[in-house]
Amino acid sequence: MKKVLSLFAFELKMFFKNVTNIIFVLIFPSGMILLFGGIYGNEPSEMFGGFGTIDVMTPSCICLIAAVTGLMSLPITLCTYRENKVLKRLKATALSSLSIIGTQFAVNFLMTIVGIALLLLIVLIVFHFELVGSVFVVASLTILVICSTFSIGLLIASIFKSAKTATTVAMMVYFPMIFLSGATMPIELMPDTVQKWSNVLPLTHAVNVLKGGWLNAPFSEYYVSVLVLVAIFVVCSFLSVKCFKWE
Repeated sequence: MKKVLSLFAFELKMFFKNVTNIIFVLIFPSGMILLFGGIYGNEPSEMFGGFGTIDVMTPSCICLIAAVTGLMSLPITLCTYRENKVLKRLKATALSSLSIIGTQFAVNFLMTIVGIALLLLIVLIVFHFELVGSVFVVASLTILVICSTFSIGLLIASIFKSAKTATTVAMMVYFPMIFLSGATMPIELMPDTVQKWSNVLPLTHAVNVLKGGWLNAPFSEYYVSVLVLVAIFVVCSFLSVKCFKWE
């Protein structure tokens, strides 16, 4: 247990040393909220079903944070460790493979929660945001979104050996999803064709799920997206275990 905690502390320190992580997990989502809130405010809008821009953008930005850690930080770190023989050396220690991968998962999960907490603190202080939905439901859906997103990242880390290839693939997955899913800009502002095709993106379903929970929408409006995220988590996790290589 002591070795696992030491590894966790080391990986947490390495996370903070990566400037990109700090910018896109802690700064960029909060900056997006401040930008859109400063431009549009949070007045009720027919376009958003009677809710304001901040009401809609807050759950979307939570998905953005999960995408940064799950689709970029997690797979790129694991592939870099594999390429540099770090995974091989770690496996030779008394630590189990579950402890090594679990530590990476835990560090990125923790920083996702920290990013979300910072985001919520800003919308509470600056825009006096009030949660409409149930805290329990929102927390459960947030965990589902994080876990399903992380499972995609783990699959990328399992399939591609080199850090360069994994980085390229992660970016090809990450950027279309954050720009077309509604994570960075309300999907209601996009053309109908884009909205239609965006349903093939996992992050679109993550945004749908969190919006539904945060805005207290009937479960019937987003249960399909919940099933999609559960399926993604199960399939990607299974394939990750089957395909993962230590060197």
